[in-house]
Amino acid sequence: MKKKFFFLITIIFYYLILTVIIFSFSYISLISGKTYDLFWIKSIQEKIYTRGYRNIWQYNNSCASFDKDLLYKPNIGNCNFSNPEFKTELNFNEFSREHYHKNENMNQDDYILVLGDSIAMGWGVNDKQTFSFLLEKKLNKTIYNLGVSSYGTVREIKRMKLSPYYKKSKTIIIQYSPNDIYENQDLDINKTYSEADFKEFFENEEHNLNTIKFILRNYKSSIRLFFSDIIDIFTKKGNIHLIDFDKDKKYLEKVISENIDLKNKDIIVFLTLAPHQKVINFQKSDNNIQYYLIELKKDDFFIIDEHPNKKGHAQIAEKLFEILK
Repeated sequence: MKKKFFFLITIIFYYLILTVIIFSFSYISLISGKTYDLFWIKSIQEKIYTRGYRNIWQYNNSCASFDKDLLYKPNIGNCNFSNPEFKTELNFNEFSREHYHKNENMNQDDYILVLGDSIAMGWGVNDKQTFSFLLEKKLNKTIYNLGVSSYGTVREIKRMKLSPYYKKSKTIIIQYSPNDIYENQDLDINKTYSEADFKEFFENEEHNLNTIKFILRNYKSSIRLFFSDIIDIFTKKGNIHLIDFDKDKKYLEKVISENIDLKNKDIIVFLTLAPHQKVINFQKSDNNIQYYLIELKKDDFFIIDEHPNKKGHAQIAEKLFEILK
């Protein structure tokens, strides 16, 4: 009995030592700007990233600032935005992200508007790598990218209607994310904000990545992540994130129909899907709104960041081109 107990203690001891080694490698690699799609290491880096290491675009004072109609909006000019997997420069005018595609033969009056959150805005890619820019080149038609990180459909539409582009637009593309439902079901489009609202919203606990508390917290998680990854290998189907679009569609269509002139506008709504996601109850068209799923592959995303990389944006542009042409 004592031998078995000693053997068990020995295994636990060496496992904890191994965890220290793997965690240290993962942590140091991440803060050095290197990520790995490897067993256990990827999970540890994802946990550290989402628990405080990730820079969030709208929390960057050089990128966004208070707005009474939208809570926050992009600053005019350029801002640098980086995380371990990318270093980008984003340029905005008063109403959209700029991408400087000029073509003398382009019809400036027949343009397309793109609404959406961080995916549409182009989190992690440069101005000329967004799907809006790539689609504009393919169609040879002006596209205004009005996407802003973390906006739901309510504020996306509100931003559009505050711009000079809405009245003459014929086609509006809305990039939808499942988390938009929280804003769509509760937020009044006419709501105005105070600077106190802005400060309260952006009050977050600052993470010091060198503190013992932060390191121990993530080390503790690393101990169980080894077993989680093993379970994931054998239960891939169980790891699918199921999205029931029925509820999303109910609130989405209410917001669109109440705020967009459906008689004179063509509305295209698309949802990007990662390999671990599956949508049920999805209809391609209803009430003058066309719905599309754009399925992306694993290598269309950053390794630990959930956003599409430049390859993913190219795939989105290609799919939208097939829809629009």
